[in-house]
Amino acid sequence: MPQSAPPNDPLRPPPPRRVGWLVAVSLIVALVVLGYANRTRLQQWAQAWRGQTAAVPAAASAPEKASSAPAAPASAPQPAASAASTPLQLPASTASLPALHDSDALVLHELGTLLGKPGLDWLVPRRLILHFVATVDNLTRQTVPLQVWPVHPVPGALRTTGQGSDLAIAPDNARRYTPYVHILTAIAPQRAAQLYVQLYPLCQQAWRELGHPKSAFNDRLLAVIANLLQAPEPQGAVRLRQPKVLYTYADPALEALPAGQKILMRMGLENERAVKGWLRQFRQSLQERMRPAATGSAPAR
Repeated sequence: MPQSAPPNDPLRPPPPRRVGWLVAVSLIVALVVLGYANRTRLQQWAQAWRGQTAAVPAAASAPEKASSAPAAPASAPQPAASAASTPLQLPASTASLPALHDSDALVLHELGTLLGKPGLDWLVPRRLILHFVATVDNLTRQTVPLQVWPVHPVPGALRTTGQGSDLAIAPDNARRYTPYVHILTAIAPQRAAQLYVQLYPLCQQAWRELGHPKSAFNDRLLAVIANLLQAPEPQGAVRLRQPKVLYTYADPALEALPAGQKILMRMGLENERAVKGWLRQFRQSLQERMRPAATGSAPAR
């Protein structure tokens, strides 16, 4: 039987409210939660040591209220899922999957067949399924705790240009993300969907352990993908502010967006569109594996 997470585990939601593929979807998760500046990481680890939640800087977002778990407040927006509650068609091979807490070796092996060494070096090889599921759940909220990332941050600090009211994300900041976007887009969305379905029972078990015993993780994944696809695509300079150490978007409307959308925007327009294009293909392939097939419904943007 899987062991319960200890009370101070950052994966466990705070009381009283209980809250809590892989392959290329992990890459998507990674791309939208990493890239923090080294100085920001140091500050976030210090916050985590004091029991605070690590904020997602937007380009790095403004510090949020302290919290010890990836869950959002009750007021956090929850986008509707596409084809909600439509079950996946699981292959018979899923019956031989290991227990969730013994699954890292299998997951790393399967990921290695698609990612190669550069992709594997990017992963944090511990509790991969749990961290993936927890991170997905937080991408539509204001924070994604550092403790649950399934990957190492993109090297280097956020690159900026200008000062004062002219402070903005530098055009060459996108180069930090380009190698990881190339890893993603080199993977066939159909193969990623196939592996996700193969490992899905482990994802669902992690979803239950994170406090969702009566819902399907696949519904949440589809909702998060739909939310990411709604991220704005700024055509010009993206202005920033730096009230303290962390950067925030100068436009209050952009700063108020969910964490996943804000990080997508800081990747640069070309990278953002490439990730969105891959996500749309992955979602279509995933919906073809659902029962009944969801291909007849109009997909969200």
